Amino acid sequence: MRIESVCLGQLATNCYLIDILGVIVLVDPAEPNAKLFSFIGDRRVDLVVNTHGHFDHVGGNWALKKQGARIFLHRDDLPLVDRSYPGHAAIDRYLKEGDKIAGALSVLHVPGHSPGSIALLGDGVLFSGDLLFAGSIGRTDLPSGSMPKMIQSLKRIVALDGDYRIYPGHGETTTLDRERRTNPFLRNLVPS
Repeated sequence: MRIESVCLGQLATNCYLIDILGVIVLVDPAEPNAKLFSFIGDRRVDLVVNTHGHFDHVGGNWALKKQGARIFLHRDDLPLVDRSYPGHAAIDRYLKEGDKIAGALSVLHVPGHSPGSIALLGDGVLFSGDLLFAGSIGRTDLPSGSMPKMIQSLKRIVALDGDYRIYPGHGETTTLDRERRTNPFLRNLVPS
């Protein structure tokens, strides 16, 4: 699995291009601008996976769909996409807990930042969307956010066995071990 990233849009969203044995997966294309298409280059994107439906994570979906990419999103976040992009092209697949992306990434349903937030768990990697950041967590004060659900989702992540390289929706990459030790939002969630 080869992972590349670019920061896009007004909210500095991390967009990830993952090559999984020749299947090109693009996570969270913030907007369809020259920077995104330069980043992709001559590669053909097979799948676009949205970690959630906020505008700053889905803005490039429709331009990529026109180029043949399939769009994946959790159904619970469809209302968010509908609100930001009325009349958008159809979602090709609604993701749910346990689904596999290109045989290498497992979908974890981690609501809290939004009802349909997901994370992607692979061999030593976690694409956390806006659930977990380096030193922080995603907002829950936006419409449809929920702090109780966020806490439950964070408990799931903290309880994962071993360490993972975390690729968040915003900010720098980190590791799960580092966040368990230093993230003030996780202090009371780490099992003793």
